[in-house]
Amino acid sequence: MRRIVNPRGEAVAKAARQEVTVLFTDIRDFTTISERHSPEDVVDILSAYFEELNGIAEAHAGTVVQYLGDSLFAMWNAPVADPRHAENGCRSALAMKAAVERLNEANRRSGRPELFTRFGLHTGPAVVGSFGAISRQQYTAMGDTINVASRLEGLNKEFGTTILVSGAVRDAVGDAFAFRAIGLIPVKGRHEKVDLWELVGERAS
Repeated sequence: MRRIVNPRGEAVAKAARQEVTVLFTDIRDFTTISERHSPEDVVDILSAYFEELNGIAEAHAGTVVQYLGDSLFAMWNAPVADPRHAENGCRSALAMKAAVERLNEANRRSGRPELFTRFGLHTGPAVVGSFGAISRQQYTAMGDTINVASRLEGLNKEFGTTILVSGAVRDAVGDAFAFRAIGLIPVKGRHEKVDLWELVGERAS
């Protein structure tokens, strides 16, 4: 918040177009988990989960823009410039996947449900800044890049994958990471197909 609000409490991050890397996450079958557990248990489960993911995003120079139910929307290269935003987004997604696996080990021991998380990552231009009514604004990003990242997360269901990224992400990070080609895939609500890749891991330097 200190990055986007001045000492007088006024938003200083005016909307502007810039390149960003965007990550969306979602927990598989979370509606069923919510149905089978009390609201208090669900809050406890999500709090521990988001604490892990939020810390990882921040450790990799990212900003968590919004929590949407059991989903998370994070962004790199805004509000603070990050010339390696695509790399940091990929590292963050891999670290989040590993953290969820560790959390699931603890959940199994304590009788809590496992949380199978899917990730979608895309790089591109977006309009970033404070949006909303004069009396209530939110710092966020808008545009096709954001929509594509969200759609990629959902496509994991179709391909049985965990982390899907666009060709734009793969091109931006070069040989720093290992990927598996999925192909040119149609995305709901979009005329152009997306060059889809599964992020497998980071290559040894």
